[in-house]
Amino acid sequence: MCYTVKSIDDVRRLVIATRGLSGLSDAPTLIDKACRRMFELVGADMVAVALYDGADTLVVGASEGLEIDLSGIRLPRGCGLGWRALQRSMPTTTGNCAADAEHLDDLVEAVIPEDIRGLAAVPLTFNDLWLGVLYAGTRGRRVSPRTTLLMNEFGASLAPLLVTAVRADHAERLAVEEERQRIAQQLHDTAGQLLFQISMSAKEIQQCARDDPETAVEAARSIETAAAEASTYLREAMHSLMPADEALPVTMRRDVAVFSNRTGITTELVTLGTPRHAGAEVEGVVLSALREGLHNVEKHAGARAVLVSLAYQSHQLSLAIEDDGKGLPPDFDLNPVPGREAGLGIPGLLQRVTGAGGVLRIGNNDDGGTSLRVTLPLVACA
Repeated sequence: MCYTVKSIDDVRRLVIATRGLSGLSDAPTLIDKACRRMFELVGADMVAVALYDGADTLVVGASEGLEIDLSGIRLPRGCGLGWRALQRSMPTTTGNCAADAEHLDDLVEAVIPEDIRGLAAVPLTFNDLWLGVLYAGTRGRRVSPRTTLLMNEFGASLAPLLVTAVRADHAERLAVEEERQRIAQQLHDTAGQLLFQISMSAKEIQQCARDDPETAVEAARSIETAAAEASTYLREAMHSLMPADEALPVTMRRDVAVFSNRTGITTELVTLGTPRHAGAEVEGVVLSALREGLHNVEKHAGARAVLVSLAYQSHQLSLAIEDDGKGLPPDFDLNPVPGREAGLGIPGLLQRVTGAGGVLRIGNNDDGGTSLRVTLPLVACA
């Protein structure tokens, strides 16, 4: 007998069940939500969704209605009700899965202790492409034809969404792999060559340290320069691997830890608000301000503790560096000194901050130490 959806209520329930699934491009999230929606739709005692792995196995991705979670159960080809439905390309049911030997598999053995007896398996396909199987189970009765029909209709709506999600996931993985290869090549062409240069300069020092001190000194300077450049390349490569929203706080946390370990000054970083990408210019200015501020603490403050705070607000990003040191000298002037190169120290930082549309403030705080604050607009620079 052929069943069709005639009930207005069934049509309405199908529309509600599939609503909101089309916006999900992540396959695991889509399967998890679809499983919950199917459970609400069909009125069975349990449901599950198993995905075809492209080889010889169905893997349960989500389940609802049972005390145990069926996720992760693997069903080898040709084993159980699900494979029979998939190979026949039609819904398949049993009234007593516990007594039906040909339908036994790990999924059936998992649901039997919870008194599931009626079981239906509906193939999930798209243009003859195997995607997986939808399951529904009942206690003490056979799964009704109406339930099987609703599962079939639900699967027809889910299949193209699942194909799109899987393809998006594949494209994302491919993009990640291509980016990894690009970074690996960049490291080989930059940091790799610099490290080779360091090695050769070190050998040169060993060979001429006694007889030609000037050449040895020049080789040592070459090592210092190459090591600094290699460090920069490696830092940029690691920075590019981080999610954009997290890159700035992660980089700052690393810089703060390095500073604290090197100087012995207790230094903490506090992040306020929700981190988000602020743009290369703004984040570059923030990092410059952090490093210049910590450098001045180490060189001038005589501090025992430093608090660094990074605050994300609706339209601005703020950095504050507070120390408990001896404070600013009486003759401190934030404005550039005539004749001094603008790119150095605080004058250079002031130039970068104002160039990005921000404000730099430096003064004494309530604890007698120094406070450096930078405020930058997010709207103009993000």
